[in-house]
Amino acid sequence: MNLSRLERHQHPRPPHHELRQKSVFDSGSRNIGQVGNLYVDDDRDLRFLDVCTSGFLGFGTKHYLVPAEAIAEEAPGSVTLNVDQQAVENAPTLANPRTAPDEELQRAAHEHFGLGAVL
Repeated sequence: MNLSRLERHQHPRPPHHELRQKSVFDSGSRNIGQVGNLYVDDDRDLRFLDVCTSGFLGFGTKHYLVPAEAIAEEAPGSVTLNVDQQAVENAPTLANPRTAPDEELQRAAHEHFGLGAVL
């Protein structure tokens, strides 16, 4: 599936809202990071989130590719996923979060979260 990264002034098509910079919680209500980037298809439907986690004192930031189907709930300041922290931390990582993930990475993320390939 051909994806693009939304610029800061762009927003995904409803039902999703602006998610960037929101805290990300896992299914056990643990804060695991923050939404960095949003990746949409040609119709501006949200397909993936870039979930950023940082290490000690902000060093070692990692960017995990999480399918939009993993979103359980959107609240004003947060996003809750229907997976646990371990699942996110074992998800495929984005080498360059400023570019949209290629089809191979998209497929790997869907398979990792048990969603199969929906490309």
